[in-house]
Amino acid sequence: MMDIRRLWNQRMGAFTKEALGYTRYIANSGTIMFLVFAFIGSAYYYSQLLDKLPRTYPIEWLIAFLFSLLITGGTVRTFLKEADLVFLLPVEARMGPYFKSSIRYTFVFHAVYIFLLLLAVWPLYTHRMGERAEPLVLLLVYLLMLKLVNLLGKWQEQRLREQGARIIHIFVRWLANAAVLFVLFSQGFMADSIIALLVFLVAAFFYYRALSRESIHWEHLVWTENRMLARFYSFANQFVDVPHRQNKVRRRSWAANAVNRVAFKQKNTYMYLYGKVFARSELLPMFLRLTVIGLLIIGSIQDEWGKVAAYFIVLSLTGTQLSTLRQHYRHVFWTHIYPVPLVARREAVVRVVFVMMLVQAAVLYTAVFVPFSAGWHLMTAPLIGIVFSYMYSFRMLRGKLMEK
Repeated sequence: MMDIRRLWNQRMGAFTKEALGYTRYIANSGTIMFLVFAFIGSAYYYSQLLDKLPRTYPIEWLIAFLFSLLITGGTVRTFLKEADLVFLLPVEARMGPYFKSSIRYTFVFHAVYIFLLLLAVWPLYTHRMGERAEPLVLLLVYLLMLKLVNLLGKWQEQRLREQGARIIHIFVRWLANAAVLFVLFSQGFMADSIIALLVFLVAAFFYYRALSRESIHWEHLVWTENRMLARFYSFANQFVDVPHRQNKVRRRSWAANAVNRVAFKQKNTYMYLYGKVFARSELLPMFLRLTVIGLLIIGSIQDEWGKVAAYFIVLSLTGTQLSTLRQHYRHVFWTHIYPVPLVARREAVVRVVFVMMLVQAAVLYTAVFVPFSAGWHLMTAPLIGIVFSYMYSFRMLRGKLMEK
């Protein structure tokens, strides 16, 4: 007879072993050192923000919004596989311990995220509330209780067959969480916050108890697990080649059509190919997200040194992300028999990365002017953008490609 608990432990252990193997490459890439410097810089500007921020500023809205997203979101890791649709479906009635272990496993990780976010916003919270600020431990316990309820609700929602119904449930939970959290961070542990929490818990208990009578939606659980694995492999692929990673392709005709402007010549074969990859893969959304975040961060910094530092950091992150372009088509047979020199593949990757970094450098430069103040940074920032884009693409990235 199949041991359900042992099966979960085996799968969790196998994933942990694989994840730790990739972690070694991530640590050796210098990412840890970069995060340390980023943390030090963020702490410095965070303290400056607190000095300038009025106590009357309604920061509790932002804190409640951030926690509402973190508490509402999240997916239960089940480690299910495609074959389970055949082999585990007959023993669905005995899968209770397996899924309970999955919920506990997921809750531990999300508890860490909540604790870190609470530490991050704690200075803002105490700055706003002053003596009315609640103890950190009590806030943490309250938030963890709310997260556990949401995680149990999320698990029951995955029994729903219609995606639209699941989206509606998530939206309703988010509204309820946002209301409860705003009362908490604006009024503390007053009667209103306790009543709001109790109403939320009672309503969730009776509703999700009725929903638990539905059968498990195995196909959705497997699809969700595959999507989470794809995200993990996509992150790890930025530091080391992941051969079994599956790339999602989107049409995005508005972006792909721009690549059609590449001259129709044999030497541009790979330039055209990798241009299409950038437009239709997950690299484009990543590029847009980093650009928007960079604009907001650079525009919000007042110090000239801070603007230039943030400008350089965002470009560095973008270069690191775009370097994964070289992993595409490495294991596709047809691209290796094109009547084009192999060096053209390497040069195409370098050129695409260089062009996109220049585009981002130009866009980010607009944020350097906000607020406008004449200074050396207006000349230094574009110089850094051009020089760094060239050095990273034609020196660092090309050197990595020549080693393979």
